[in-house]
Amino acid sequence: MKLLITISSFLFSISVIGQINTPKAPTFGIPQPLNTDNYYTNSVLIANNQTSNNPSVYSGNHANNIIVNQKSTQQQMMGYNPPQVPPTDPAKRHEFIKKQYQEYANRNKQYRQHKEVLNILNEAHQNERNHRKSFDYYQSSEFKLNTKSYNNALEHLKHQLKNENISLADAYFSIEKAYGNTYLDKEEYYNIIQESVKFIKTWIIQNQLDINNQDALHYGIQKFMSETLTVELPNPDNPNLTKKVTHLPFFYDYEDFEGAKDFRNYFVTKSLATGGGQCNSMPAIYLVLAEGLGAKAYLSFAPQHSFIKYLDNQGNIHSYEPTSNWKITDKWYQDNMFISPKAKAYGIYLDTLNRKQIVANCMLDLAFGYMTKHGAANAIFVNDCIQTSVQYFPKNNNIYSYFVYSSLLSRLLEKTLHQYGITDLKDINKSPEAIQLYNALLKNEAIIKQLGYQDMPEEMYLQLMKYHEFKGTQQQVSGKEKRNLFITTF
Repeated sequence: MKLLITISSFLFSISVIGQINTPKAPTFGIPQPLNTDNYYTNSVLIANNQTSNNPSVYSGNHANNIIVNQKSTQQQMMGYNPPQVPPTDPAKRHEFIKKQYQEYANRNKQYRQHKEVLNILNEAHQNERNHRKSFDYYQSSEFKLNTKSYNNALEHLKHQLKNENISLADAYFSIEKAYGNTYLDKEEYYNIIQESVKFIKTWIIQNQLDINNQDALHYGIQKFMSETLTVELPNPDNPNLTKKVTHLPFFYDYEDFEGAKDFRNYFVTKSLATGGGQCNSMPAIYLVLAEGLGAKAYLSFAPQHSFIKYLDNQGNIHSYEPTSNWKITDKWYQDNMFISPKAKAYGIYLDTLNRKQIVANCMLDLAFGYMTKHGAANAIFVNDCIQTSVQYFPKNNNIYSYFVYSSLLSRLLEKTLHQYGITDLKDINKSPEAIQLYNALLKNEAIIKQLGYQDMPEEMYLQLMKYHEFKGTQQQVSGKEKRNLFITTF
């Protein structure tokens, strides 16, 4: 029961997440269609949906049907109580019909909202059932030891933001080290970054480009990540000779690109170590290289996707895809990735994250990794990550923070329902704490929609997954084995 008290306090402390400011100039993540085991059900919701699929909307000559349908228990459960006799006045009758249609539309909307929350809850059950611990465990030295790396990482990110000594390379490594078992240790990680920066500078100079020109720097990064490049360097063993260093390009690793089997497939360290990455790690590598070269670059989001934006010397904004070496317009993203005008206006997609905001967003990645490894636990750590991160998004429009919050709320709700032995949400009234969490989850999901987020059609998503699965089987190079992308010849 102490856990439930903690949950209640948590809900009040994170109320800032529920605020939305009117968007001015835009400043930006990523759930997917859910595959649940339907551990939790809602028998009332199912019964109500059966009724709402057959609405009795007055069409001008079916008054008797309305009278009969009024007696339906299921319609009463839905709160649908039409008048027994429709108005005879044409204008009033028109309004009466419109009202009935609106009530039916509202019922359908409510059904979809509750159904979506039910799906999220079942996904939370899949995630949380392997992390069930007693309240005493969360007070133990064992728990503190097991989560020490995460607390250290969060403090490191806070310190960066507070003292404005921003290092994206440090930020990414700290959150990956917290999860553990990284492909690269700290020394290997920084050596690869330093060697990469040195290589790009050398290539730019040897191709008669200006190392102080922003366009040249971005051109160098893009060539480095997408093509096989070779430079000549002094031979330390023979000053009269040179050695050739070739760098192999990065590639998209289709195998488990979502990190479902191995969470490390999201990591920058994994991509640097193997050359294989995806739309989380490869933009991060671009940002780290830009940081080392002094090039200005920004992170931007599309649904379930991230990419790079940067300014050229003329002040034009370019969107660059490190995963494919493409430059793409905002219009293309809007037309092909289900980005609504509302989502762009609020800035949840296609806007830019500056360096501080990227570090703040790393806190949300840290929270997600924490829940992957430890579950929601007592909610304190994840709450701290969200609360700190949102301070750097004054318009409350980082969509990822709302996704992480929904994940946390659903996990806490699942814990509470499990405590009370509730599997059918018709019995949720047995737990006031569960009702509070359920309503908070509904509210947060409504805010996500209010910000303009819309799901990719499930059929299209499944086709995309099948394509990636096929590409994974055809992939010639393993994206899971460490290999040196630098090849030296004499």
